[in-house]
Amino acid sequence: MSDAKRKALKKIAKCLELGNSANINEAAAAIKMAQTLMRKYGLDQEDIDFISMGKTTSETLLPSSISDAVLKIIRGINTRFGVECVLTNHKGLKKAEFIGDANRAIFAAFAFDIVYREMNEHTGQFRNSFAGSGTSQTELNRRLQSFTFGWLEGAMAKLPNIAPDVDNDKKMKDYIDSQFKNIDRETFKQQLRDAMKGITDDYEKGMKKGKQISVNRPVSGARELKRLR
Repeated sequence: MSDAKRKALKKIAKCLELGNSANINEAAAAIKMAQTLMRKYGLDQEDIDFISMGKTTSETLLPSSISDAVLKIIRGINTRFGVECVLTNHKGLKKAEFIGDANRAIFAAFAFDIVYREMNEHTGQFRNSFAGSGTSQTELNRRLQSFTFGWLEGAMAKLPNIAPDVDNDKKMKDYIDSQFKNIDRETFKQQLRDAMKGITDDYEKGMKKGKQISVNRPVSGARELKRLR
């Protein structure tokens, strides 16, 4: 995107913001100015939609091989926040980058960090509870997976459900296509379909624990907004 176009978008964004003014005359003048700028720079509604879009990267460093549990967190956050996650490479590891409405993207990355941290803490405690029990590694892994998926089910239920705009999916697709190339979103879907197997009674135990999680919206300025420049 050219510098001239970026500057135009900023001017138009300001005009549209003023267009929400309670002062009818001020609002009308602002909308008229926005329309003039759009014509002047040859912008259409798709360009304008980009103003409110952003991407925020989580602070969590993930292994290069993404587990089913992490994919389940991503699916839950994508659904409840109306965002989409892209896994980016970071010094041999990976980071989750959430894309969508700028405010939702910030909150989604914030929530991801909390859920991932709490999941590891509670699953670690569950694993340690089998110390000295003589439980085989195979059985332990099976029960741990059930507990983890149950925990995530409970945790996801505690996250806010922020209904996206009607045109949110198209806006996100256009934004992602402009920022990333050759993303295989179907890989996520197939891995998630294969994930929910071998569930035990520990699923319910995990779900009760997961429902104890608390995720509050980060205060203004708590996270830096990483968006189009």
